[in-house]
Order: sequence, then C-alpha cells, then structure tokens
Amino acid sequence: MIAHICLIIVRLTLYLKIRLMKNYSIAKYFYFIWIFIFSSDALLAQNCEQKLKLANKYYQEGKIELIKELLKPCLDQKRLDKKQILEAYRLISNAFYLMDSLNQGVHFVSSILNRDLTYKGSPGDSYSFKNGLFDISQRPHFQFGLDIGVNIPHVHIDDIFNDVFDMNTAQSIGGIKVDNLISDVKSEFGLSMKWIFIRQIRTRLDLESGIGFHNINYNYTDNYKAEKAYISITDWQVPIMVNYRLPLLLDGNTINIQLGTVLRFLNNWDQRQASGSMLSLDAIRTQFNYDLTLGAFLNIKTEYLIVRPRFQYSMGLSSRAQKLSLDQNIKYLYNSPSFVNYNNHFNHFIFSVALLKPKFR
Repeated sequence: MIAHICLIIVRLTLYLKIRLMKNYSIAKYFYFIWIFIFSSDALLAQNCEQKLKLANKYYQEGKIELIKELLKPCLDQKRLDKKQILEAYRLISNAFYLMDSLNQGVHFVSSILNRDLTYKGSPGDSYSFKNGLFDISQRPHFQFGLDIGVNIPHVHIDDIFNDVFDMNTAQSIGGIKVDNLISDVKSEFGLSMKWIFIRQIRTRLDLESGIGFHNINYNYTDNYKAEKAYISITDWQVPIMVNYRLPLLLDGNTINIQLGTVLRFLNNWDQRQASGSMLSLDAIRTQFNYDLTLGAFLNIKTEYLIVRPRFQYSMGLSSRAQKLSLDQNIKYLYNSPSFVNYNNHFNHFIFSVALLKPKFR
C-alpha cells in the first residue's frame, strides 16, 4: 500500500518535471527509471509478504528447517514492517527451539523483546519458545535511562558543638545555650535527577549505578540573631545499589527491593541570612560523603520502555572538613552558628519515576 502511494507521488512529480523540461526524451527516460525502482520495491515487499504466509504454512506442516532460509532475505533487506518482522522472528525462533538450537532461539527472542517489551506470542507457539520468552523478558541484559524524582528531605543536627568552646567556661552566648543556637529546621522539596545504568549480575540480582544531582534548601531560625536563614545545598550523586527481584510477579511486572549506598560530592553549599549576607561553606564542609540507602520499586512494562516508580530512603552524615581555630570558630559562629559547627545527618525520602530502555541478548 505504501509503495503504491509513493509510486503515485513520484509519477505526479515527474509529470510536472516533464512538462517543464525542454528535452522530453531525457525526462521520459528518468520517468521510466523511477517507475522501475518503485515498482520493484513494491513487488519485493509483496513477495516477502507471500513468503511470510508460506513460512506459517511450513510451521503448521512441521517443515521448520525451511523457515529461516525462506525469510532471511526479507529480514536482511528490511522489506517487512514491524508487525511482520516480529512474526518472522517468532517463526524463526520457534523453528530453532524445535531443532534444539537453543542459542539461536534465544537470539531471536531477544530481537523480539528489543522491539516490543510486551510481546505475548501466539497460541500455536512451542513450549520452549513460550518458556524462553517469559524467562528472557524477566532478565534484560542491561537497562539505561533517566530517573527524575522529588526529595522530601529532613536534617538532624547533632547535639555536639565540636569543641568550639570550653563548655565549662562558656555555656551560652548572649544568654542562649551554644547547643541551642538554631531551631525550627524546615526543608523544602528538592529536585533529584539521575542517569542510571542497571546491569544484571544474577537471575534475580541487578547492579545499579549512574550519575545525577539534587538541590535542596533548608530553612531554619538563627536564635542568636533572631532571624531566618537558609542553607542551599547542591551535590552530585553516584548510586551503587544492588536490586533484588522478588518472586512476586504482577502480569509480567516485577517488584524489586534495593540496598546500597549513594556517594555524594558537594558542588555548592551556601548560607544566606535574612540581612542578605552570603556565606559559602564549601571549604568548611566535607566535600565527599556517602549515604546508606534502602528502597523499593515496581517495573511496569510498556511497549518500548519500562516505567519504574520508586520510593527510596537514605541517610548520611555531613561533618566539618577541617578543625577550625578559635578565631575562625568565633567568626563562623556569628555568621553560621549551626551548619558550620555542628555535624548534620541528612535524611532523604525520595519518590521518583525512571524511564528505562532495557537491552536483551
């Protein structure tokens, strides 16, 4: 049908060119060349469609050894549309399974799944093909994609002032206890985005890694200055997670749990007082830390992608990077009494959705 439409368009185009060309014989020559090319293409496509019908007949009659050689020219020349290609791969794969050529059967099943993740097969398929299709569909060779989510962060400030003062001689500043200089810590939603890569390492185990970033603002009250302030933190993330596929299947979709660590590399850490002054803490805080992480997700297969809604919890410590002198401590105390002088535990509750493209082999 497509070939016929293309042929009509070409004929009309060439007709207009012929009317405009002075040398009618040359135009007529090119006209017949185009007719030959598109007519040949249409005939080849029609021929492959007939071969596919013949291959189905061979399969029904048990002449499975003839199927591959019959369909190979059409697959090599890409004369079939997607539906026909999947049908050709199905017939060829069934033939190889029935001839006990398991590796070849797996190869063509993988080719099917790389084109359609939700492929179900036909009632007349062999048991080996059906079993192979199910088994391979649960174990992609690797997956890659984009994970976008929202952080619901929480920060816990340790009740330790890191020896800024001799607690026996300096219990308070301006009547406020030094370990209570901050209160009312609130966190805003933060963006989390990662490129992820998942590699199968066992039947039920995957190794997940990648690279991404998140940005979060923490609002708090500076009790000493009696004003609001906030910390803005941006860091890079490298997850190192092991995902375990539970033996619980929901119509081909799979529930997974994951456990591992997320390495974090501080990119920017700034504090702003209500007065408008900005204090960069990049040189004060630890540039590198890691979080312990636990999560769960569900793989939902569509025709081309796996959609993965995920909930994850992680907790890590971000301590000071250096021991400050007394003068430095006094300076930073009056500018940032909490996030500089205290150790901070950051907890992240993350809900995200990943769009993954799996690759089968």
